[in-house]
Amino acid sequence: MTAFRTTLVNFSLTGCLLMSISAANAALPQKWALDVPKTNVNFKVAYLGSGTVEGKFHKVNGTIHYDVKQPTRTMINFTVDANSVDTGRKMRDNFLRRKELLNSDKYPTMTFVSKKVSMITDKEANVTGDFTVLGQTKPLTIRVKLSNVENDPATKQPILKFRATGLINRFDYGVTAFPKVVGNMIPLDITGNLVAAN
Repeated sequence: MTAFRTTLVNFSLTGCLLMSISAANAALPQKWALDVPKTNVNFKVAYLGSGTVEGKFHKVNGTIHYDVKQPTRTMINFTVDANSVDTGRKMRDNFLRRKELLNSDKYPTMTFVSKKVSMITDKEANVTGDFTVLGQTKPLTIRVKLSNVENDPATKQPILKFRATGLINRFDYGVTAFPKVVGNMIPLDITGNLVAAN
């Protein structure tokens, strides 16, 4: 009889635990959107042959529509303000903005619009889209990874952290000036948060 009661208690506890987990998962948002203020666009570039310069773009905007149940239908539309480039030195930033490189006066924005999502795991995917720089549009594939759901310490709301990485060859866009000063391969590293969509 004692063994039966013990088994019954264990079964009840296990059932309560499973119900709690199911309820928690059901409470999680299905659809997520980009938290623009928490988004960072960073890059690295070879500079003056042997050196490497790290920089960022301060002004970004865009949307990410991510559906947990339909991840391959994820849509990304991302815009970067080329004039907001910052490598920590004003003279170098002005050099990068000149018409032979970013040409930010004539082409103030760079954009990425997703076209295809290929899942690698349930939290990692290759996203291929149209990347437009200096008026030229070419396909670009970025690798996107999602974290586990966390609670934002400030808002106490659930968030998904993401990281998107890609590699751009500036020569592909006709930006071939100063090959001994600025490297041609430019790694991108974009990080940010997804929040529950309204």
